[in-house]
Amino acid sequence: MLRSLVGSEMCIRDSTKSLSYFGKRYISVGQQIPKCDLTIVEKQGGQWVKNVVSSDTVFRNKVVLVGYPGAFTPSCTTQHIPEYIKESNQLNQGGVSKVYALAVNDVFVVTEFAQTLGGDGSVAYIADGSGTFTKQLDAGCDLSAKGLGFRTRRFSALVENGKITTVNDEKGPGMTDLSRVSNILGQLKK
Repeated sequence: MLRSLVGSEMCIRDSTKSLSYFGKRYISVGQQIPKCDLTIVEKQGGQWVKNVVSSDTVFRNKVVLVGYPGAFTPSCTTQHIPEYIKESNQLNQGGVSKVYALAVNDVFVVTEFAQTLGGDGSVAYIADGSGTFTKQLDAGCDLSAKGLGFRTRRFSALVENGKITTVNDEKGPGMTDLSRVSNILGQLKK
């Protein structure tokens, strides 16, 4: 049995069982977005660009933050993120200025992922290569048993003026209707 501390999580791994968490915190309503520099990949003037910007700048308006386990993973590539791209106009009509998709992937992989999915700038991507921002949000999970290491959990959240006002946390990498764009759209109408 291996004991380790991952971010704010105390993890115990038994080779015959899945990872379990004790005293685990999850991303939550009312939580302030941590102040840090973020690597953002987004389309500007027809080109995909990489910028390092402050989280204060990114989250000062009403935005949707979407956590996904990894670029080019099946559900993230074919369903989760493409749904947010497809419904970006509806999100804008609900007062959302931008969608930010967060994953623990390096900026080169995230740039390729962004170019593959397209989206004409409707979604910006946060490349959290070392997982620092994900850990500060309490939004990570250990997928080492699947060969993926520490990753961002699948979730969606509304953030207004740097504070999380709504969160839909799958509490792992799996996808249900909870973190889908249809749920966020419904929450925007309330």
